[in-house]
Amino acid sequence: MRIVRKVTFLIILCLPLVMTGCGSGPRLPKIQSDTRSALSNANQEIANQHPDEALHLVLIALRNHQLLGDLSNSVRDMNRIGYIETSIGEYPKALFWFQRAELLSAVAKDPLLMAQTKVLASDAEISLHNTTQASILLKEVQDLLSHIPESPRKVRLMAHFYNSRGMLRLGGKHYKSSLSSFKKALSINQKLGLKGNAAGNWANIGNVYLAMKNPPMAKQAFDHALAVDRKIGNPEGIAFDSEGLSLAEIQTGSWDHALQSILAAYQIRLQQHNPVQAQKDLSLFRLALQKHPLQVNTSLLPDWPAPTP
Repeated sequence: MRIVRKVTFLIILCLPLVMTGCGSGPRLPKIQSDTRSALSNANQEIANQHPDEALHLVLIALRNHQLLGDLSNSVRDMNRIGYIETSIGEYPKALFWFQRAELLSAVAKDPLLMAQTKVLASDAEISLHNTTQASILLKEVQDLLSHIPESPRKVRLMAHFYNSRGMLRLGGKHYKSSLSSFKKALSINQKLGLKGNAAGNWANIGNVYLAMKNPPMAKQAFDHALAVDRKIGNPEGIAFDSEGLSLAEIQTGSWDHALQSILAAYQIRLQQHNPVQAQKDLSLFRLALQKHPLQVNTSLLPDWPAPTP
């Protein structure tokens, strides 16, 4: 089964103002300024597909928040670090940070932060196929959210919860339930104007339809996702959507379109320096060629140019 798309977690998400004027002299504003700068730059590094650089910058922010004795923002930083580790497949490292973030959020008595930490941890557990633990975490998130007053942050977290629950249900082959969860997440993200997350929801809906052997509906969903990702300029999303489209097109025997979609994704994966996924795309391309032979020299593909600035 294909990997599903996770929620985009903005590095600077919900960062409140750090208190000033607490007897620390002129140093406090500089720490605050340095922290904001680090988080802003981390966002840019994530957008540029540079997770290592982003990780370094968020660690700087965490150090500063620890120096300020700021528990809530320390939790947010640990969640950011865990999110980055999850995005690059370092799931045990991600859980290391989420577990410590959970401890701090319990001490800080912030149920919304606790819920955010648990839903992020559930994504890592799902990726590790620890479905029992992921299910426990999502049940705890649901219980926490039921007692939290309505707010924009809660609504956004609800969308994340539904997406994660959809991932879990899809892994368990509970397709109708998975589809329902992804559609709820999509509805919320569209209302909030969170285009990147909505595109991810569309792509996950496409994955469900692929699993249900319904390629026309899968293609429709991936087309929606691809249109949004192209509009916002999201290479990771474009690659993911193109890979999904190629699978739907293979199921319907649309070989020419499938080959085009695979090559589009392949070039992006090379630019991302993602050799594992690039190799999967190359293998899929060759498999499609066996069913739909073309006079092309596939020996050129492993040495494909990926120009860098």
